[in-house]
Amino acid sequence: MSKINNPLLGQKSVAKPLPWWQKRTFTIGVALLGLIIILVIMTVNVAKFETHLATGDTVLLELAPVDPRSFMQGDYMTLSYALEGEVLNELNEKFPENEYYINASEGYVIVALDENNVGTFTRLVNVIPRDLAANEMALYYRVRNNELKLATNAFFFQEGHAEAFEMAEYGLFRVNDKGEPLLTDMVDGVFKVIEPEVNDLETNNFETNRFDNEKVFDDDKTFDN
Repeated sequence: MSKINNPLLGQKSVAKPLPWWQKRTFTIGVALLGLIIILVIMTVNVAKFETHLATGDTVLLELAPVDPRSFMQGDYMTLSYALEGEVLNELNEKFPENEYYINASEGYVIVALDENNVGTFTRLVNVIPRDLAANEMALYYRVRNNELKLATNAFFFQEGHAEAFEMAEYGLFRVNDKGEPLLTDMVDGVFKVIEPEVNDLETNNFETNRFDNEKVFDDDKTFDN
């Protein structure tokens, strides 16, 4: 039987090295770098939130009526503010119909604070004035798709606490030096922060007591500017 003389049959195959971007160490390194970047961004955002919450000036914005069918949605309530309507009325007077949302895409509404820190409309400006009165505050607003965006349109709470928050008449905000409002609490008609109490943790039977567990709004610790 004749032997096949083929030099290629006696050679061992040699695997080609992978490109550097396909090596396992490089892939792991990229994944770790991405994780570090995400953690840094989250840490910075949390720090900004905590600073805003701790140092922001306090203002109350009166809630405006909303559709009762959409007011309570399980574990959150939809919000609208009386101030929004006043801003839109002012914009409609200053700009022709259907043009104000283009020409006035963003700006600041100046509110005057009363003895309870309830903010009421005074005027609209393009930039935050340097000569604001002691009882005035600037709130940033923007108009997108012909709709005014002043503050959050929802307040989230623990499931089972909807009844307590039906008493809400104001939203309590902390406002930073950029005029950005951060919603922290809901306040009732006598200016008390609404704080429902969980009575039975073991059975998850969340009952609220809106009179015994309310924080007085004018307490220095709660109402510190």
